[in-house]
Amino acid sequence: MAYRLCYYTRMPESQNTTASTRSREEEEAARPGERQALWFCAYTPLELLDAAGFRPRRLSGAVERLEEADVLLHPATCPFVRACLVQGMEEIPRGPAVFVNSCDAMRRLHDAWKDMVGRGGGAGGRGGEGGGGAHMMDMPRRPGPWAERRLAQEILRLAEELERDGGLAVTPQSLKEAAALRMEVAKRCLQWGEGLAGSSRMRLAEAAQTLPPRLFLEGPPAGLAEGRGVPLLLTGNLLNPRGLVEVIEEAGGWVKTADLCNGDRPFLDLEEVDGETLEEAALSLARRYLNRRGCARMDDARQREARLLRMARECGARGVIYASLKFCDPYLYEWPRVEALLRSEGLPVLRLDSDYQDGHAGQLSTRVEAFLEMLRQGRRRA
Repeated sequence: MAYRLCYYTRMPESQNTTASTRSREEEEAARPGERQALWFCAYTPLELLDAAGFRPRRLSGAVERLEEADVLLHPATCPFVRACLVQGMEEIPRGPAVFVNSCDAMRRLHDAWKDMVGRGGGAGGRGGEGGGGAHMMDMPRRPGPWAERRLAQEILRLAEELERDGGLAVTPQSLKEAAALRMEVAKRCLQWGEGLAGSSRMRLAEAAQTLPPRLFLEGPPAGLAEGRGVPLLLTGNLLNPRGLVEVIEEAGGWVKTADLCNGDRPFLDLEEVDGETLEEAALSLARRYLNRRGCARMDDARQREARLLRMARECGARGVIYASLKFCDPYLYEWPRVEALLRSEGLPVLRLDSDYQDGHAGQLSTRVEAFLEMLRQGRRRA
C-alpha cells in the first residue's frame, strides 16, 4: 500500500476533535488500566465480552472528521463506519475490536481496521501499535436451527480468540450470569425511558450499551428530560444521538419510541440464556440474537413490519419518521414496502437521510416542521 506511510499524521491536541465527540458514557468506559473490547454493531454479543472479562466500549466515531477515512474507504460508504475508522486511527485504542459481518460496510471497516489500527490477533491484522486483535464474527440473516448452530459456532470461536487476546476463559456459568445482567439492563433501560424525550432515550440507550452493567444499574444518567410535543415513532438504523433526534425535538416533535440500532431496539424481545455446557449456553445466546428485533439486513421483513405497526399503535404515534444513514442499502430497499404499509394503515410517514454529521440540520428541520404541521392540521380537522 503505497499511501500507508503518508496517509495519517496525528493532529495537534488543539485540533483534535475526537474527544469532543465522545460522550460522558464513553469517557467513563475508557478508564486507564482496564481491559477494553471495542465494538460497533448492535449484533455484537456483549454478554460474551462481559464473560471474557472485558469492558465493552462502543465507538461512536470522530463525527466531525469522517471525511479523513475517504483515503481508505469510498466516500459512498456508511458514514458511521468512516467516522469509526478515523477515531480508531486517532486513538489507536487498546484492546481487541469485535466486528460483525452484518453488512458490506462493516466488513470494509474490519479490513481497514486490521491494517491500520489493530495488530490482528485471530484475524491477522498488521497495525503494530494497537493493543488487540481485529475479530470478525459472522451473523446469519434468517432465524432457524441451522442459523442457531452457525452463530453458536461463531460465538465459541470468538470466545477462544478473546482468550488468546488476554481475556478470561468463558464458562457456562459466567456466560449465563453475563446474559442475566444484560437482560436486567434491557428491562431497566426500557423502564427508565418511559415518558422521556427522544434525545434522553438515546442517551439512556447509549449508557446501557457503554457502561458496565452493574454501573448502569446503579441508576439512570443525570439530566434526562421529559418528552413533550407531537408523538412520533422514529425508525431506522443508527443515528447520531445528538443530531437528528434533537432537530425533531426543536421542531416540536416527541420521539416516544426510537426503533434504532442505538436506540430502543437492542433491548426488545430478549430471551433467557441457559444451558449446562458452554456449547448449550452459546446456542441459547445465539437464539437470543437471532430472535430479538432485527434491523433491515435480517430476512424477516413481514415480521418486522408487523412489529413496526404494533409499536406505532402502542406508543400513540401520530406519525412515523423513517430515517437512516446514507448508503445503507438494506434500508433503501425496505423503504418502499414500509411506506406503502404505513400509508395503507393511515399513518403519515416522513423519509429522511442522515450523513451522521447532520450538518444539514437546517434542511432537516424545515422538512420535520412541515411534517409536524401537517399532523397538527390533520388532528384539528379530525
